[in-house]
Amino acid sequence: MILRYKRSWLLNVVLLLGACTGLHAQTQEPTPDVSPADQAPTPIPLESPVPQASPTPAQPVEVPSNPISDAARFLAGLPVADNSTLAGLTHTARWQAHATAMNSAFATLNSRQLSNIRVWRSDFLAPVSAGAKTCVYYFGGPDFLYADAFFPDCTTYILVGLESVDALPDLRTVPAAALDYTLENIQISLNTILQFSFFKTKDMRENFGRGELKGVLPILFVFLARTGKVIQSVEYVSLDRGGQLTKPGGSPHGVKVSFVDPAAGAQKALYFFSTDLSDDGLKSNPAVLRFTEQQGQANCFLKAASYLMHEGHFDTVRSFLLGDSLTIVEDDSGIPIKYLSPEKWTLRFFGNYTEPINLFKQFYQPDLRQLYETSSPKTLTFSFGYQWNRHNSSLILAVRR
Repeated sequence: MILRYKRSWLLNVVLLLGACTGLHAQTQEPTPDVSPADQAPTPIPLESPVPQASPTPAQPVEVPSNPISDAARFLAGLPVADNSTLAGLTHTARWQAHATAMNSAFATLNSRQLSNIRVWRSDFLAPVSAGAKTCVYYFGGPDFLYADAFFPDCTTYILVGLESVDALPDLRTVPAAALDYTLENIQISLNTILQFSFFKTKDMRENFGRGELKGVLPILFVFLARTGKVIQSVEYVSLDRGGQLTKPGGSPHGVKVSFVDPAAGAQKALYFFSTDLSDDGLKSNPAVLRFTEQQGQANCFLKAASYLMHEGHFDTVRSFLLGDSLTIVEDDSGIPIKYLSPEKWTLRFFGNYTEPINLFKQFYQPDLRQLYETSSPKTLTFSFGYQWNRHNSSLILAVRR
């Protein structure tokens, strides 16, 4: 995720231009010849075509039914149980078009990205990450989708960003026109992460701040539903300075989503906290670090992290993650390789490392380049981080000795 610090606005301009030109501007080398599967995927239509004729009624589908899970499935474009209070809302042409667009986009994402990530995880990550059941994903916004893909065996997920957490209204009380707008806004909000595997801050600030359904919760609901989870409860929470959960109203504020993962046969919890992870922010309020620490040793996930921990303003969070993690999965924008000493970490490299995208060229790591040249890294079958083309993507797996 790209956090809202001084350089974020410029990054968003560059990435927007890159998306329109195949992102060739992100590297000084010509893009390698790639197969059709490696091409930048077609984005979800900003306005899904609305069928002119009444849609054919869907066949009955057996799905778990409770009001919260039904709301998530509705927003995700998935069928709800026939006896759900939201069943009638899925009979509209607009929702049917939304479901078609979402089904197509997630099917493409699964074949291009998620299925390949699951294979990689089984081969390389699962054998070394089982000792920790918490996934810590700082700087990731509401990206539960990739946290779940890499760490499906975790039972606790801690996501942290600057985005707000707003209460969701009862969907039955939302006017029809506003509900249609909400479905369209969800599609717009998901465009970048479904294409390039990360959110853009400018998009999040605009998309998550408008309409009847604001904040990160609608996107978290979509990702939970689309990964087959059954949401049981949603609690709006805050943290005291010692990292203990308290009633909402304090800072940092956040949400706890309790859910069942049928694939794992397990009860799980997802936390999202809105807080500042800079040194100044954590000095003022270290609550999120204290809460994370209380969950025990974790698997750390870092992707498209704006190279924030390469500078002097995020030393505290970098040191914390190095001390708290059993494993670290990251691209080159996470923790600099110089802090992952071979005496403390076993390192494996995947993909290819040449240099950062042009905006971050000052964060080129010669020592990381040397390690890639001498370690015979395995090929990546999926894109990761800022490099949408898998041939240019780098992935580092660090395991505590």
